[in-house]
Amino acid sequence: MSDWPVYFKENLIVGNLDSGVGVATLWSPREAIAKGLDPKTYCVIGQLYANDGINPMIRNIMARPQIRTLVLCGQDKIGSADSLAHLINNGIDEKGKVVGKPESKVEKEIPREAVEKFRQNVKLVDMRGVFDTVKIQTAINEVSQDNTAFAEPQLFPEPEISTDRYPTDASTIKIRGKFVGDVWLRLLWHIMRFGAEKQSHHGTNQKELWNVVTVIEEEDPTHIKWSPWFNFTQEHFEGYKPQVMTKEKIPSLEYTYGQRLRDHDGIDQIASIKEKLKKEPFSRRAVGVTWNVQLDDSSTHPPCLDIVQCVVQDELLLMNCYFRSNDMFRAWPENALALRTMQKEIADELGIMLGSLTIVSASAHVYEESYAAIKEMLKEYYPKALDFCEFDPRGNFVISVSNGTINLIQMNPTGSKIGTYSGKTAMQVYQKLVEDYAVSIIGHALDLGGELQKAEMCLRLGIQYTQDRPVPFQDLKK
Repeated sequence: MSDWPVYFKENLIVGNLDSGVGVATLWSPREAIAKGLDPKTYCVIGQLYANDGINPMIRNIMARPQIRTLVLCGQDKIGSADSLAHLINNGIDEKGKVVGKPESKVEKEIPREAVEKFRQNVKLVDMRGVFDTVKIQTAINEVSQDNTAFAEPQLFPEPEISTDRYPTDASTIKIRGKFVGDVWLRLLWHIMRFGAEKQSHHGTNQKELWNVVTVIEEEDPTHIKWSPWFNFTQEHFEGYKPQVMTKEKIPSLEYTYGQRLRDHDGIDQIASIKEKLKKEPFSRRAVGVTWNVQLDDSSTHPPCLDIVQCVVQDELLLMNCYFRSNDMFRAWPENALALRTMQKEIADELGIMLGSLTIVSASAHVYEESYAAIKEMLKEYYPKALDFCEFDPRGNFVISVSNGTINLIQMNPTGSKIGTYSGKTAMQVYQKLVEDYAVSIIGHALDLGGELQKAEMCLRLGIQYTQDRPVPFQDLKK
């Protein structure tokens, strides 16, 4: 084909198109390997970063089926070489997954017949871990230089890109916001996008995330910001609050959180939390539990909320709550608002201001019967309700360019200067910021990255840089 390579042409080094040899340097820079090789002896050199890289490789070779030998060399960081080796040695199953390497998959748009022709006619020379270009060149010289096409050139339809579940951190997800409603919308979006589909105890499937940490910073439980997407009324919430705020028995319920926290075998744990923090504001022992081992170890309805803990920090009352299991659609917002109300009760007793409420939902899930309602809610309100100017609790940066250097002044959330960073390039500054974990909000990181690139561009072009303003390219004409 005249316009070959078809895929990732800008990332490939083309040598002699009459050669039947391709070289895959895996994670090692292709340029470094190519410098030591004779370009007359290979057709193309590229890298194989990811397992999915076998797909553009097959597509490129089937578009120019004169390539009959692939030399694998360099560093393999994630096992992408295994994907290619298992493909050639074992083939694919009925779902297109590479036999022996099921996380690798051949796109369904590439016919099985083409995959088999690729396997049968392309020889693999496995030199993983070899960086010596003399040895690699020797291997290239020793293989057959037969470049007879083993098939008619073929192009295949572009792959349909989709997934039922996106990858994420399997251990913790943190969602912070000012108000319960805003956080709720975001956590539902996270569960629908990243949640694992699995069975439940209730005869229905669920989507589940593990250890979702939600942080509420500003909700005033006496003046709740009532979101239009709440699926319960204010009257309903007022009826729910006594289950957390009082020890009164509810006739229709076996027990309530309020009973377990305020009358646990005769102990009012909330009163105890207040007294402990009054006497010792530094205490780490202001804890309430709902789990009764004698009753709950074999119970089919043990409490979902298990632990409440309060601390005083920076003259604010902070509260942590741990749920072993949390229905994030039908229960979480009511739970959060009621716990925030209890937090205020304790803060008022101590005569201090409310700090953040942190809820750890170990099993954060939604049930299959709720999926449709959640999707409708997200379609109507997400991302319109997002705060794209979320303030980073680690502060922000004032950026300037002077004396051939990019300079940053770090400011804490109250506006005081707390540190400096500098570098000749954006990358130098990035690395220092990463070392110090100086940024905690993804929106802030993206904005900061754009500003640093603009600063470097202005530095290189010799024009004025102004933070949060476009690059003044018109100044180049002056």
